Amino acid sequence: MKLSLEKLRRIAVLLGWAFVLVIAVATLSPIEARPHVPMLGANAERFLSYFAAGAALAFAYPRRRWLVLAGIIAFAIGLEWLQTWEATRHGLPRDAMVKIAGAALGSGFSVWFDLVMQRFRKPA
Repeated sequence: MKLSLEKLRRIAVLLGWAFVLVIAVATLSPIEARPHVPMLGANAERFLSYFAAGAALAFAYPRRRWLVLAGIIAFAIGLEWLQTWEATRHGLPRDAMVKIAGAALGSGFSVWFDLVMQRFRKPA
């Protein structure tokens, strides 16, 4: 089965929005209910989750990459603020910065991946 660039973009749409949903649930749930990866620290989890969401959504919407990145940054800041409403959580600027860095590098990765995919794509 050969995946075209358009099929990859459709998959990226689904994955990207799934990542956003998982991030929202994990961020706003009480700390004891928050899913985590035992081998990673909290900052690595934050970074990688936003890297994945940023990469998937920026790849899915190539003509709106800056808008996608701005949306993810606003999303990260908003979720950090909303954490202050949950008694067992805290919203910190440094956590938001880790998330923003992950989203920005994920978006950058999607640009690189898109260029590689287009370069090696065979003409129809």
